[in-house]
Amino acid sequence: MSNRTFQPWISLKTVLHLKWLGPFLTIPVLFIASMLIESWLQESGILPYVPVGKRSVFSLWRVVMLTGLVGTPLATMFLSESWNKWKKGRERFTGFFFSSILSVFLLTATAMLLMSLGTLTPLGVSSGIIFQMFFSRCIFVAFWSVTAAAFCSSISSGAGGASLSFGLFSMAFFPGLLGSSISWWFIAPLGNMATTVVSTGTGWNSTIATAAHSLFYLGAGFLILRKLIQSK
Repeated sequence: MSNRTFQPWISLKTVLHLKWLGPFLTIPVLFIASMLIESWLQESGILPYVPVGKRSVFSLWRVVMLTGLVGTPLATMFLSESWNKWKKGRERFTGFFFSSILSVFLLTATAMLLMSLGTLTPLGVSSGIIFQMFFSRCIFVAFWSVTAAAFCSSISSGAGGASLSFGLFSMAFFPGLLGSSISWWFIAPLGNMATTVVSTGTGWNSTIATAAHSLFYLGAGFLILRKLIQSK
C-alpha cells in the first residue's frame, strides 16, 4: 500500500502509548477533588446547589470537562511531536495532518466516554443518559479540544503549545461556568454549553458556536502548518 494513502490507524497506533494514556488516569482523582471543592463552594454560598434530579447530567459534564482539561494540552504535545515527524516527499501533508487529528480525536472522545462510564455508572448514573448526552452534546467538547490543540501546536511547540491550549481551554470553560463568559466571537462558550444544558436541557446556541470555533481552529491550524512545514 502506498505511503501516500490516508491511514489514520498509523497515527492511532502511535498515540496509544503509555505516556499519552497515563495522564487520563488522573481524571477520577480530579473528579473527587472537584466534588469536594464544589461542596465547599456550595456551603459558602459561592455556587448554587444543584438539585438531585439534575445531578446526573451535571456530573457527566464535570467528567467531560475534566477530560478536556487534561486532554487538550496532552493532545497539543502529541500533535507537536507528530508534525516534527512528517517528512516531505514521503507522504502528503494533508493526509498526514487529518490522520493525526482523527487519531487524537478518537482517543480523546473514547477517553471521555470511558471515564464517564467508569466514574459515573458506579455512582448510579444511567449508562443510557451518558451515551445519549455524550453523542448529542459532549462529543463537541472532544472535537474542540483536538482542533484547539492542532491550532496551538501550529503556532508554538512542546510545552509552550500545551500551556497555550490549557489557557485557551480555561478561558473557554471557567468564565462561563461562573456566569461571566467571554464574548463568543472571541472564545468558544464551553462553560455556557455545560451550564445551559444542565439548567435548561437546551444550550444548542452555545453548542453550535463551539463547533464553529472548532472548524476555525482546524482550518487555521492546517493552513499555518502547511505553510511552515512545507517551506522547510
